[in-house]
Amino acid sequence: MRTNLTIWLYLLLPFSLINFTITLNVATSRCLGHQQSLLLDLKSNLLFNPAKSMKLIHWNHTHDCCQWKGVACSTKGNVIALDISQEFITRGNLTSLFKLQCLQSLNLAYNEFNSDIHYEFQNLQMNLRHLNLSNAGFVGQIPTQISHLNKLETLDLSTSQHGLKLEKLNIVEFLQNFKRMKELYLDGVAIPTKGEEWCHAVSSLKSLQVLSMSSCNLSGPLNPSLTKLQSLSVLQLDNNNLSSPVPEYLANLSSLNILQLRSCRLSGVLPKNIFQLPSLQVLDVSDNQGLLGSLPNFPHQSSLNYLNLSHTNFSEPIPESIGKLNQISTLDLSNCQFNGTLPNSMSNLIHLVHLDLSFNNFAGSLPHLNKSKALRVLSLNHNAFGGMLPSNYLNGLLNLVSIDLGDNSLSGNVPISLFILPSLQLLTLSYNRFDGILEEFPNASSSLLEMIDLCGNNLQGPIPIVSKHHHDVASFPNLNNLLLASCKLRIFPSFLRNLSSLLFLDLSSNQIEGIVPNWIWKFEFMTCLNLSNNFLTHLEGPFSNLSSNLFVLDLHSNQLHGPSPIFTKSITYLDYSNNRFNSFIPADIGNQIPFAVLLYLSNNSFYDKIHESFCQLPYLLLLDLSNNRFSGEIPKCMATNSSSLRVLSLAGNELVGHVPDTFSPSCGLRFLDLNGNLLDGTIPKSLTNCQNLQVLNLRNNQLYDSFPCFLKNISTLRVMILRSNKFYGNVGCPNTIGNNWEMIQIVDLASNNFSGMLPSSLLQSWKALIQDEDRSRFGHLSFYFYDDINTNVTMKFELATSFLSKASKEKLAKIVSIEPNYTRDHLLSHNYQENYSLRRYEDSVTIVNKGQQMKLEKILIAFTSLDFSSNHFEGPIPEEMMSFKALHALNLSHNSFSGHIPSTLGNLRNLESLDLSMNSLMGEIPDELASLSFLAIMNLSYNHLVGRIPTGTQIQSFGADSFMGNEGLCGPPLTQDCGGGGGQGPSAQASSKRSSIDWSLLSVELGFTFGFGIIIMPLILWKRWRLWYSKKVEDVLYKIIPQLDFVYESRGGKRYRSLRWKPY
Repeated sequence: MRTNLTIWLYLLLPFSLINFTITLNVATSRCLGHQQSLLLDLKSNLLFNPAKSMKLIHWNHTHDCCQWKGVACSTKGNVIALDISQEFITRGNLTSLFKLQCLQSLNLAYNEFNSDIHYEFQNLQMNLRHLNLSNAGFVGQIPTQISHLNKLETLDLSTSQHGLKLEKLNIVEFLQNFKRMKELYLDGVAIPTKGEEWCHAVSSLKSLQVLSMSSCNLSGPLNPSLTKLQSLSVLQLDNNNLSSPVPEYLANLSSLNILQLRSCRLSGVLPKNIFQLPSLQVLDVSDNQGLLGSLPNFPHQSSLNYLNLSHTNFSEPIPESIGKLNQISTLDLSNCQFNGTLPNSMSNLIHLVHLDLSFNNFAGSLPHLNKSKALRVLSLNHNAFGGMLPSNYLNGLLNLVSIDLGDNSLSGNVPISLFILPSLQLLTLSYNRFDGILEEFPNASSSLLEMIDLCGNNLQGPIPIVSKHHHDVASFPNLNNLLLASCKLRIFPSFLRNLSSLLFLDLSSNQIEGIVPNWIWKFEFMTCLNLSNNFLTHLEGPFSNLSSNLFVLDLHSNQLHGPSPIFTKSITYLDYSNNRFNSFIPADIGNQIPFAVLLYLSNNSFYDKIHESFCQLPYLLLLDLSNNRFSGEIPKCMATNSSSLRVLSLAGNELVGHVPDTFSPSCGLRFLDLNGNLLDGTIPKSLTNCQNLQVLNLRNNQLYDSFPCFLKNISTLRVMILRSNKFYGNVGCPNTIGNNWEMIQIVDLASNNFSGMLPSSLLQSWKALIQDEDRSRFGHLSFYFYDDINTNVTMKFELATSFLSKASKEKLAKIVSIEPNYTRDHLLSHNYQENYSLRRYEDSVTIVNKGQQMKLEKILIAFTSLDFSSNHFEGPIPEEMMSFKALHALNLSHNSFSGHIPSTLGNLRNLESLDLSMNSLMGEIPDELASLSFLAIMNLSYNHLVGRIPTGTQIQSFGADSFMGNEGLCGPPLTQDCGGGGGQGPSAQASSKRSSIDWSLLSVELGFTFGFGIIIMPLILWKRWRLWYSKKVEDVLYKIIPQLDFVYESRGGKRYRSLRWKPY
């Protein structure tokens, strides 16, 4: 979150006044000799950097100590103020310091003492009024002796390193002596205390004006005792776990100027009377997703200068009274639920400097802000603003530095006036409906623009960067970042060759054909290049001695072929997928791209073995080698080095041998896909080390093993595909208790040799299939590569580079150091959203659903499927399965299930596909099936079902093929009538046929039967001959008639095999 200058002015003002007072006394005092000796002794005992020191380095005997920088004296020559902040002190002995008994103000802030706070600070209790130890490198427990400084008016122990704690001494004991305290800063100090306790402790400080305790591990809720602090002007409690509503009594703090409760897990509705506090100038409750509310009717003469409600659940339109905030300079309502059109009164906000309304549901026209002459940052992206921009939009706003109008529905021509704003550095118009041809930019040579983003519009023709009349003048000399995705360029813009300082270039999805020119690899500072989704065929060489610093290279979905060059050792993200590269991977790939993090090489024709050099990539999170022609065995080191790896996909190759049984005890895999190879052996037992595994796909191999019960403790498993292998035996797991596989949503065991009954204990543990909650069908099963990512906070540079090596991070930081923060943030946002896999991986698998093989490129969180087909399961359909209310697809076909179809099948109201064909089910079809309104595919063929087919809109939509092979069924859509109303049922028709004898053929039939009986009689009389003959005939028929398939049935404790027609 951006730091507001106003806030810091309020927080630092008291110290400024202190220093100002001290300075006044300097001219009228002369330092006492023993005081100077103490200071020189202090200097000699401090280890500091003389090259960076601005104060200590100048202390010497030749000048009066009262004239030294950082020193102030009383009229009697005693040192009363000492400021040696920011002197790069790394350690030292402070004994001499504690002998300066007249000290009233001491500032040791922003050093690196790397030690505990010394108990001898209590020696200064006689006169010390102001103590600043913030970010001085002190660590450990705050000593009791600090609380003895009972004359303190200002105490600052804040730290950004979170090295200090207040645990042994409770906060009540710590604060009880500070009766004169006016300003208390404890930010970053660990104070794990409940709301009632710390609120009561603080409320005892009657004179308190500033309370800053952000990131202190405080708990809530807030207590009414805080209202005793009637002099309080600043209350800052950011980043604590208050987990409570904002109480209305905070509005009773009538002197409050600054209220900051950012990221406190606040809930409920923010009281509107807090907005109306007469002195309130800063209100920040951002990053509280559970906080609700709407903007009030603001009063006249409001003092609000800074208002930040971003990343909350505030909603409703902005009121017309927003125009009364005539002092507002920063208004951030981003990432909320605001809607409606913007009021015309926003044009009255003449002091606006920063306006961010992004990621809301605003519609209508853009606001008129031409009176806001101080405006520097305008972010209106990700809304539904529409209409055409007037040609003079934002004219006269000479201070505008950043404009982001992306992801709206703006149309018409792009106003060239936006490009000529004199201070503009960032311009984003991406993903709108702008069309037409861009006009010539009149002042391109003097422009300060560093970034232009025109992605995803309907622009036509070339980008007119170069003026027709000034070919010799460099156009956009500061342009570092150019994003032109989906602009129908069709060719590489020639002006790019002259932009030598390019950092980021996106030309994806532009229908560019042919060769990638060699000059594009020669930009010394370029860190990210995206040429994906074009029709590129060749990469122009040579590739040696390139000066490229590329960190991200995306060439996926082109037609590139031949060898695949490696351009730079700096690469962290490399995507060559969906091309026609047909070379082998270099044996030293680990040395060529040692810092690779995400590596996509799928859907090419790479061949040869997978080299162990891949295992030498210490930062690798994703490796996708799927759908190539790799052969040989899987290197054992890929399992051994699975601690950092999150995604491993080797599917669709020609790999042989066993899956390595060497998965690390700290295995970090989320996604393992070995589908479509020639792997044999068993599932490795060490796979149970992968406790965060979400997807396991072993489909289409030759694995020979029993059901992997040993994986039942992986509670995160959502998808398990064992289809088309040689798995055998019962799927029951002994001692199945608790919530094993409670998140499972897709199970595919089809086409194996599993047998026995489906165990109820296993099915009962699949909680995700039972829950019928309203999960978004538009969310996708995915995970974040970075375990500590907060998806509700804008991606920052530090987080985005957290996975890089130290050398890579330093190199990248040096390259992009010239970029302002808002430019870096936008680039990261673009890169991490357009190339979403840079921070999040969306799982994909291939399943069989509704009789069709279907690849789920993105698995819906709500999609669920069970496929147990083509095995040897028997017994009744488990009743536990009828509680799977979230189930979408169920396939039990080609087994030996018996008994009736459960009437409780009607509970599965989300079911879209049901296949029970080729079993031994009997009885009638339950009427409840007709209530499954989402059912699109149903197959009950080739069972022993009888009776009338239930009537109903859904059932009647299925053809006769869904019911064929059940001789006792009748009624539509079958042709057999069920009798009644003049119709004849199946039994009546059979009787009629038996009574109608054609005597003219009887003699021929008898003769044929007698002759044939002489041959067939031995097969009837001798059982051994009969069984042998029957088996041979069935084998021959199975081979020559593809429509036939074997069905296994259990009768009398024995298994029998018979031929039946396939239902498809």
